[in-house]
Amino acid sequence: MKRPSKAALSIVGAAALGLAACGGTGESAAEEPVEEAPPLADACPERVQDMRGSAAPFTCSCTAEAAEAGTVWGAGPYSDDSAVCRAAMHAGLLGDEPVNVTINFLPGRDSYTASEANGVQTSEWGGWGGSFAFEGAELGEPEDEAAAEACPDNARDLRGTEEPVKCSCSAEATAAGSVWGTDIYTDDSSICRAAVHAGVIGGDGGDVTVTLVEGQENYAGSAANGVDSRDYGAWSGSFAFDDTKD
Repeated sequence: MKRPSKAALSIVGAAALGLAACGGTGESAAEEPVEEAPPLADACPERVQDMRGSAAPFTCSCTAEAAEAGTVWGAGPYSDDSAVCRAAMHAGLLGDEPVNVTINFLPGRDSYTASEANGVQTSEWGGWGGSFAFEGAELGEPEDEAAAEACPDNARDLRGTEEPVKCSCSAEATAAGSVWGTDIYTDDSSICRAAVHAGVIGGDGGDVTVTLVEGQENYAGSAANGVDSRDYGAWSGSFAFDDTKD
């Protein structure tokens, strides 16, 4: 019996290698489907306050550049005048790459707490008429918070208190009372009316945080947010509010 020639062996070897490369079946290996990212939605508005009351979720897109600036109030939910994309970064939904976020509109809250997360520091605030939260993000604030006690008419009885005092203003309490000063008020000023003057709350009331400070040599009156405060000379006790919105 003759040995097979070298040429014949080469042909057989090449055929075997070809079958091995194809998985031994003669068919090419199936490629796994590549999952495509959903297309980016339109860019998110800077704020969603104008969409307050919407029932349907709203999807839009954020970039890291859009999240670089703006103020955010709350820890999730956020007040609806917060910077949307910066809030999305705080919520952990936005990194270096653009992403879609879905916003759920929620009722206003009596207060919003400050929080630091993902390199974003948010601010606290009192009552506000509308909120929003993101789908897929954990809420940083409890849904039901214990109601703060009603604010006293003025802060004279709080004089000497070292810790900030959190209390609640009703709409009625914001409507009357005298105020002396601007930003720093005499401690016989109406707390809730001064809070409206300072821009901490609106006429519908809300929670405020009062800090007692030393008396001043003089107090300059001004008109702000529909409230006229008065000038005054030296007074032995004062108060201010922890936060004032831009």
